[in-house]
Order: sequence, then structure tokens, then C-alpha cells
Amino acid sequence: MKNLEVLHAFFPLELRDAVVDTLLELDNLSGFSIVPIDGHSRENSQFDKLEQVVGYRHMFRLEVIVDAGLRQQVITQLRQCRSCKPGDKGIRYYVTPILDSGHL
Repeated sequence: MKNLEVLHAFFPLELRDAVVDTLLELDNLSGFSIVPIDGHSRENSQFDKLEQVVGYRHMFRLEVIVDAGLRQQVITQLRQCRSCKPGDKGIRYYVTPILDSGHL
């Protein structure tokens, strides 16, 4: 088995189209999943007034399985999708190893 990892990334609604377009441009990427989530944070200064009142922000979570060698390329491409809003910290991500995978 290859050295596979899952790249998890979290980003606001307004970046969805840019993230999808960016990932579709990567020929070595076989696919990915994006699901809507409600993001909660103690650092909610980026939230608009309604989000601050309700206590969460509608966001998306990306999951993409990558070979360890492709990970940095995907991160570099996603960095280009970053919003220019003041206080924006960009797309948050983390990586987890895959111990086993296959089709059942």
C-alpha cells in the first residue's frame, strides 16, 4: 500500500467554488469529498453579526486522500483560494495517516 494520508480542510462558504475548481485542476488527485458543517470557535471575530449571535459559522469540510508526496502540492494549491477579508486566517487544515484502505 502507498503512503496514503487524509488531508482535512475547513473553509467558509464563499470559497467553495474556488476550492472545487482548484482541486479539479490537479491531475494526480483521484477525488475528494466536501460536506457542510457548522463551525464553532472562540475566535469568532471573523464571523458576521448573525454568526456571532447564533454562535457558529456555516462552513465546509474537505476530505481528500493523497499520497504523502502529493500533500504539499494540494496544500499549496488550496492556499491560493484564501479570502482577502481582514482577519482571515486562511483555510485551516490537518493531516491524518491512513493505516489501511480498500474497497468492500
